[in-house]
Amino acid sequence: MTRFDLNNLRAFAQEGIARHGLRGYARKLDLDLGTLRSLRDGRDIQSSRMIGIVEAMGRTLLISDAPDGPRARAGGFGEASKDGEEPPEALRQGYLPIPYHPAQRTYGASAPVAFTRAWLDERGFAPENLCCVQAPDDTLAPGIAKGALCLIDGAERQVSGHVIWAHLEEGQLRLNYLSQPEPGMMLMSDADPTTPPVLRRGPELDQLLLLGRVVWAGALAG
Repeated sequence: MTRFDLNNLRAFAQEGIARHGLRGYARKLDLDLGTLRSLRDGRDIQSSRMIGIVEAMGRTLLISDAPDGPRARAGGFGEASKDGEEPPEALRQGYLPIPYHPAQRTYGASAPVAFTRAWLDERGFAPENLCCVQAPDDTLAPGIAKGALCLIDGAERQVSGHVIWAHLEEGQLRLNYLSQPEPGMMLMSDADPTTPPVLRRGPELDQLLLLGRVVWAGALAG
């Protein structure tokens, strides 16, 4: 089961519609066409219907801030501590510093983002493999809007399934759903059902540099 924020539900639906078509995805989920169309168009849906959609997708609904969700905040680390000195405030409060990826334009100008150590440990994330980027555009909106903070795991180097990856294409930061139908081929898509997937193959893949899988997206806590 995948946990996700309620704001991402529409993005999941749009992705399914992009892959199967509106009628095909409605049949796959065993939902009536009107309900799925309302979700796609952003119209209000009754709570009972919303729960049914979530269950049909095989996911878990997260209505409010989850107690097991991360708290990501800026700052709190200051300069590195010397031997015998008190550790930075954020470390004392149970946070770990996650830096921005060098591909991010703010790299070198932004302090590391503080993530709760307990949340990272619970999911088995190794801090040394993690870094942050900001969504460069609205390609994956409304699930991931432009400027959203994204945590990426660089330990994964092989694309499997159909999930969101951060990558560089001709030096530009991108976020896309990636899948690899076969060796030497990469399929890239976004959350807009009207935008056809892009196929990269052969020498074109040399322009594609995978940074890591997006394992969380959200905003800094106030």
